[in-house]
Parts: sequence; structure tokens; C-alpha cells
Amino acid sequence: MSRPASVVLRGTGSCLPDRIVRNEDFLSTIDTTDEWIRTRTGIRERRFASADESSASLGIIASQRAIEQAGMTPADIDLIICATITPDLMCPSTANLIQTGLRCGQIPSFDILAACTGYLYAMSIAEQFIRNGAAKNVLVVGAEVVSRVTDFTDRNTCILFGDGAGAAVLSASDDLETGLRYSRLYSDAEKQHLIQVPGRVTTPAADGSIVKYLQMNGREVFRFAVSTLIGLMQDALKEAEKLGTTIELVIPHQVNQRIIDSAMEHTSFPVDRVVVNLDRYGNTSAASVPMALDEALRQGRAKSGDTILLVAFGGGLTWGSMLLTL
Repeated sequence: MSRPASVVLRGTGSCLPDRIVRNEDFLSTIDTTDEWIRTRTGIRERRFASADESSASLGIIASQRAIEQAGMTPADIDLIICATITPDLMCPSTANLIQTGLRCGQIPSFDILAACTGYLYAMSIAEQFIRNGAAKNVLVVGAEVVSRVTDFTDRNTCILFGDGAGAAVLSASDDLETGLRYSRLYSDAEKQHLIQVPGRVTTPAADGSIVKYLQMNGREVFRFAVSTLIGLMQDALKEAEKLGTTIELVIPHQVNQRIIDSAMEHTSFPVDRVVVNLDRYGNTSAASVPMALDEALRQGRAKSGDTILLVAFGGGLTWGSMLLTL
């Protein structure tokens, strides 16, 4: 397979559980109010998966919609990469389950784990496969059921998260003016304690206790997220100028309205050109960016020829950014 000039976005899709959980629904179980949640996070409601839904089942529907929008069939997909911190199983991978659910054939599929930055990691990996000529059409999925690892007695975390899935098809192209133009990925485990999600093989604490749910230091994560988002924005704006293009739209990880507002104010980027849907869906981890991207495209906020900035940060710690011209 020849090496392409660029890697372009062909189609996107997303899927949300039907169950809507509003802020008021927490009042009977934890000490909080709708106003307290809204003023601190910007979140009004989120979606929770039902007992028969999973990262894979949501990912399959999102993928079907992305493949359809791309004008393709599952048989056209050469590789599937799924970003998730809430896999259906440790083995096989969620990507493998999606591959079988789509009936793609015996193509390679695998998961990656980079928390809320996972989708950008997956996009970057897909780009390398395509640029190296190892694949032509790659399905990239971000799928999460964070409600399954949430402690609903902890008001500092249970109000933040939601479930969902987003997907995109990336393809080889000869058009140098479109596609993935720039990406930067980072990680640092020195502050891993700020956000952690335990697994069944996690070593017990020194006192023998076992942590079962997501753990987060909200105050420190807030500081990290604000400074990181500002830095990523500043670097991407400079890179866009070097490329001779203008960032028309920013799609950030949907984490907290105050974090997003602080970064936009510091960089003087217009708030009306920032995609925000966390008021309806909360923080969906690796599904956050692809869901917002799909929504922006289907609503016409992102149009052909626009350069958009995808930016995310999360547990690991991980963070990264990507410039994409449609």
C-alpha cells in the first residue's frame, strides 16, 4: 500500500444511553443541590448506561453511524482502535468486541488506555498506521461507562461523570490541504494519584483495604487542567499561524465549564467558537472529544475547510492536542 499525502476525517458518529440523570436526582443520596453542581461544574445532567449497555455496545452504534456517514461499509475498515478506561472485559479488548459486532472481518483491533486524552492518542496511532501504508481506513472509537466505576456516595466525583461513545473514520488521502496537521501528546505519572481508576488486579493498600472506585483530587486536578489547557491552546495557536491557517473551532475535553472558561479568557479565544456539551453529558472521559466533534459536524458548527483544535487532559496524567482541517 502506497503512503498517502495526508490523513483525513471521513465520518463521525456517537451514541448515548437513553437514561438521563439530572442534578436533582442526586439530592436524595448525597448532600448537594442543583445550584451547587451547576455553579461549580456547568453540568445539568448526564447519561447513565442501563444494565444491558456497555462500552462495546455503545461503541458499536457510534461506529455504525460513523461508517455510514463516511459512505463506507464495515468491510472497508482495516483497523479498529478503541480508547477506554471502562472496557467490557480485560480480555478480549473492547475494540475486538466492536469489530465482531460490526462484522468487519478478521482485521486487527486493540484498546488503548490514556484516560480522557485517550481519543487523541488513538487518533495519533491511527494516523501512523495510515501514513506508513499499513492501513487505509481506520475506525477510532472512544467509549465509556464511567458510571460503573463511580462511587455514588462521593459527591465530589459522582456528579461529574457520564456514559457515551463517539467514533470517527480516518482515511488516506492525497489532499495536502486537509486532514491531521499537527499533534502533541504528553504523559507524566509523577502525579498519578490525582486521578486513578482501580482494577481487579490493583494491589491493595498498605492497610489491606481495596479501592473499588474512581479516585480524584478535584482541587489539584482543576489546577492541572487549567494550566495544561492554557499551554496546549497557546502552542496550537502558534502552530496554526506557522501552517498559515486559523483555528475556527476548539473542541476541548468536556471536563468543567470553569476550566474551559479560564483557558479561553487567558488565551483570548472567542467563547462562541468553543464546543461545549458537558451541561448535557458531563465528563465522559475518552468519549468526550469524539462525541463533541460529531455533534459539531452534524449541527453545522464545523464545516469543510475549517481547522479545528482538539484538546484533552486526564488521568495518567496525560494531555495532548491536535489540529484537524476538515
